[in-house]
Amino acid sequence: MALTPTHRSRSPYIFHFDGQTVALGEPDFLQRINDRLTEQSYTTRPTFWDQAYLADLSMQNPENFSPGLEQFGAPSDPALLNSVGVSCSQEEFWSAMYARSFASTPWSKGEETLYMPQLPSWLEKARAWVFDPIAPSEGAIDAAGWVRVRGREGGGQPVGLFQLTSPDSFWVFGSDVDLAGVADLCRSLAKLRTGFDQISVYLGYDLSCSSIALPLECRQPLEEELFLMGVDTETLFWDEG
Repeated sequence: MALTPTHRSRSPYIFHFDGQTVALGEPDFLQRINDRLTEQSYTTRPTFWDQAYLADLSMQNPENFSPGLEQFGAPSDPALLNSVGVSCSQEEFWSAMYARSFASTPWSKGEETLYMPQLPSWLEKARAWVFDPIAPSEGAIDAAGWVRVRGREGGGQPVGLFQLTSPDSFWVFGSDVDLAGVADLCRSLAKLRTGFDQISVYLGYDLSCSSIALPLECRQPLEEELFLMGVDTETLFWDEG
C-alpha cells in the first residue's frame, strides 16, 4: 500500500499502561493537557527538550535556527515540553479531559434540547494506544505491543516515531492506513538495508495495523524515506531529550 503525503493536522499521542498515562506531541497540546490534569488535582510529570541537544541541532542545521541559546528559553519553558506523564488510568485521564467541557457547558432547562459537552477539536482528534502484553501481531518476537484504542480514520495523517520501551528499538504510530503503508515500505527497505527484516507489526482488536516496532538502526533511513514521501513525522528519541 502506497503512503499518502501528509495533508491532515497534527494531534496529541496518548499512551496508557499500568495505571499510567503519557502524552506526546506538540508543546502547545501538551501544555493544554497538563493544565486540564492539574485542574483536576493530578500531579503531572512534564519533561522538556534538552538545551544541549537543541544547541547541537542548531549547529547541524544553522539555516533553521537563529544564533544564540537564548531562543530556547529556560529548561522548564512550556515551548520545550516534549511529554506529560501522570499516574491515572485510561478512564481517569479522559474524565479529566472532559471535566472542563462539562463545567463550561450550560445545562438545558425544562424541555430545551440537551447538548452533551464536547472536547475541543485538537483534543477530540487525539490518538491513543494501550500497552497490551499479548497484542495480536505479525512477525513479532515480543508478544507485548501498543494497540490503538482511539484514532481518526483514513490516511495522510502525521506519523509518530517514538523510542518508548527499549534502548535498542523504537515504535511507529499512526492511522491504520498510514501504518500499513509504512509496513510495506519497511518490507521493501529490508531488501536494501539491515534491520528492517526484524519489523514487528502489532494489530488492533479489529486486526487493523495498530503500531510497528523496529530496531533503532532503522531510524535514520526510515525518517529519510518518509521525508522524501512527504510524510510529516513527529519524533522523540532518548538521545534527543
